[in-house]
Amino acid sequence: MTSQYPFSDDDVQHAFDQLSATLFDVTRDFDPDDHQLPSPKILIVAGAQGSGKTYLLEKNLLPSERYQNYVRLYLPAFRELHPSYAQMQAQGVLHVYEHTETFIWALGGKVFAHAFANKYNIIMESALDNIEFAKFPPAATAAGYRFEVHMIACQKELSHWATLDRVVKSIESGELERVVSLTQIEEAQFNAKAILDAFENACTQVPGSEITLYQRDLPTNMERQVLCHSTCDNYAELTPQADFKGQPFAQVPHLGVKFGILRNAQANSPCAYLQYAQVVHAGLISEEVRQKMVQKCCATLAKAHPLMPAIPAEVFRALSMYVLKYVHP
Repeated sequence: MTSQYPFSDDDVQHAFDQLSATLFDVTRDFDPDDHQLPSPKILIVAGAQGSGKTYLLEKNLLPSERYQNYVRLYLPAFRELHPSYAQMQAQGVLHVYEHTETFIWALGGKVFAHAFANKYNIIMESALDNIEFAKFPPAATAAGYRFEVHMIACQKELSHWATLDRVVKSIESGELERVVSLTQIEEAQFNAKAILDAFENACTQVPGSEITLYQRDLPTNMERQVLCHSTCDNYAELTPQADFKGQPFAQVPHLGVKFGILRNAQANSPCAYLQYAQVVHAGLISEEVRQKMVQKCCATLAKAHPLMPAIPAEVFRALSMYVLKYVHP
């Protein structure tokens, strides 16, 4: 809670009450063989800031109409329920985002608690920036939740550029956003192993669960490619599939990694994080990739210049440093 814009537990409860009437107006899933038994599911999209989680969710997953009876734990519009939201707006979108952050975590916690206790299907996005994400999966599987996990691996400096580009676009369009530093993205990677291991372990506990690893990279113009996909057909097992719903997996021989998430009695340790980390911590080495990074940063700088002084100096500084770093082979 910030002293500049204080809020109370009653304010959070009031916001929750406003959301509840529509947010939980969905049909819950039950076991087809015993309609008295809930059969809840959780969709998780995980990856560092700038990896493309929300884009994957809103442009690929939600349009499939498979998740119409799921409860989203967060939408930017939830921030408007902060009691001082109107007062903040005069200071700009970055200010609003920063000063609604504590409130939105409190509200999101209340939404999750209600959805979980009542076994609603849940949609969760995780930027790996809070170790608490690693703690709930055991309770969720014990409650019968079936997991569907989508992990997006993106080289950390590319993720950082994507957040900077997003800030510029958000200021231009008046959408809520925050400035993320490379250090914050790297700090999230310290949480990644515990969180992704927990998500993978959860996928082994309830048959019907599934886990998918994507890469977002410059050679594909930052489009996501599926690296591997596994399903839980039997308890304590994850079986690698030959393709992703009929589409072949991306081939990335320059990483020297054979992607595949396998769990069984002989391979009973989490393995998704190790493959995720190979992508995140890879260098931008080839001349083609380095020049594309320069082009991306220069394009973002060009968009940012007319918006001065609304663009924070740290955005210009980070983009300029990337240009200097990658302009020469």
